Amino acid sequence: MNGLIKIRNVAVQAVEKACFACLEIQSQMVTDDTINKKDQSPVTVGDYTVQALIINEILNNLDEEYPFIAEEDSKTLSEQKDVQTKVLSFFNKFSHTAINEQQLSALLDKGTNRDAIKSSKRWWTLDPIDGTLGFLRKDQYAVALALMEDNKPILGVLGCPSLPVSFADQSLGKGCVFVALSKEGSFMKTLSDPSKETKISVSSKSDPSKAIFTESYVSRGFAGELNSNISKNMGVVDQEPLKIDSQCKYAMVARGDSDVYVRLTNLDYRECIWDHAAGQIIVEEAGGIVKDFKGNDLDYSVGYKLENNVGIACSNKSLYTPLTQAIKKSIDL
Repeated sequence: MNGLIKIRNVAVQAVEKACFACLEIQSQMVTDDTINKKDQSPVTVGDYTVQALIINEILNNLDEEYPFIAEEDSKTLSEQKDVQTKVLSFFNKFSHTAINEQQLSALLDKGTNRDAIKSSKRWWTLDPIDGTLGFLRKDQYAVALALMEDNKPILGVLGCPSLPVSFADQSLGKGCVFVALSKEGSFMKTLSDPSKETKISVSSKSDPSKAIFTESYVSRGFAGELNSNISKNMGVVDQEPLKIDSQCKYAMVARGDSDVYVRLTNLDYRECIWDHAAGQIIVEEAGGIVKDFKGNDLDYSVGYKLENNVGIACSNKSLYTPLTQAIKKSIDL
């Protein structure tokens, strides 16, 4: 366990550093003009900077080296020299050691080991910035890191730089980091005081009619209609959903701000593993349940997508049965 505690500490510190880098990138690059033009360059710079920072921090501070499966690679970045220059600038500002273009490429490509699932007992999965639209709006997004063992998450860290510490008391400010280690519970700390951790738990709500759903800030088409139908079939009355982007939805269920999170983009879509691993263990260690729409465990063993799963169903334990019943009424799987 002592080895995992050290890994936990290093992972949390890496995500905290990445959160501060994200805030700096936003402050310098995200403007009304970039939003109006739907310019993706700030989040692109953020993605590459965060991936390189986290991989570098973990490699430099742990004796054990486990493979990474992450979203970005160096080939795409090398074709965007202006973006590459900005990534290096931000990386070198937040890292203890400066690197060059070749070293940046080597770090990023540490995250492209797609065979890790088959060949390693432990491996990392990372979504450097989950919630592109939220990042560009300076709203909700997450830095999501998970350590897998035997293809199941045993450590999850979610950095949520814009998330209110408390929706009930906005004076407490913004910026949260959530962390969960298998069989050790889920905890929250703030970016303003990272030395203090508070244990969190899912809600105790058992009345389906009062369940608060959490869903994307903008839910269109199939997903939006399905969420509405599931909510109605569950008997929800006069409860507005909590609208929020990214894996912050998992944090909201884990912290008890909401009670249910369901996700199904369309029947053919399969979720990327880095979009759920960290959030899953944070909810489960907070006392909640995360399965797919058929009640199956999430299967991280078959590649970088959840090929054997359809949808995501997440809730506290009291509401899970009525949630699954509502899903069955709402969609034919």
